[in-house]
Amino acid sequence: MKLPSFGRRNRHQCRKSAAPAPKPVYLDALPIGPGLIYPDMLPESVWGSNLRGILSKADWDRLRIPVCEAAFNRCEVCGQPGYDPDTNRPRRPDCHELWHFEVTSTSAVQRLARLVALCPDCHRVQHAGRASVRGELSMVVSQLRAVNAWNQSEVRQALHNAEERYRWRRRFSWGLDLTLLAENIHVPRYPSLVVPASERIRLGNSFHQE
Repeated sequence: MKLPSFGRRNRHQCRKSAAPAPKPVYLDALPIGPGLIYPDMLPESVWGSNLRGILSKADWDRLRIPVCEAAFNRCEVCGQPGYDPDTNRPRRPDCHELWHFEVTSTSAVQRLARLVALCPDCHRVQHAGRASVRGELSMVVSQLRAVNAWNQSEVRQALHNAEERYRWRRRFSWGLDLTLLAENIHVPRYPSLVVPASERIRLGNSFHQE
């Protein structure tokens, strides 16, 4: 995606009264919705910053359960009910964070965009890198073909694009912005819900938690 183009100020404008020009923003975000999902991969530097890892179980439940109930305990992408992938027994869908990665000339911020209810199959697509490590990439491919009605070539291109975004994201140290949930959560040490990139390691890492 190209940076937005900002026109030059008219030379007859008064410099003192003119508002400062906005900073160019590169926004890395993926569309997701009924019948549409793309594979995604997060860089290692942000793995410990998911809400399930940051919040207590009670606080996380207070966020995720309403999201799932609003979706009638079905996946917001493919529509299937939630289930436990280990036992196949019914349960609530997973609650997944959708992120916007925003880069300007002075900052790189991972900003929470919204929470979405996903079945385990669609959730796996959103963590395609982890699925690959676990030997589950074929399941990602199957879900992409089933949900998006893609052929093998389209799936291959989407996975290639995900790897490209992953490599691009690895180039930056990301600040974390959770202000979307300003009325709902409290993070110790960070009342503004904005965590500088240099301090994200304090949040821990939940990658290996089940």
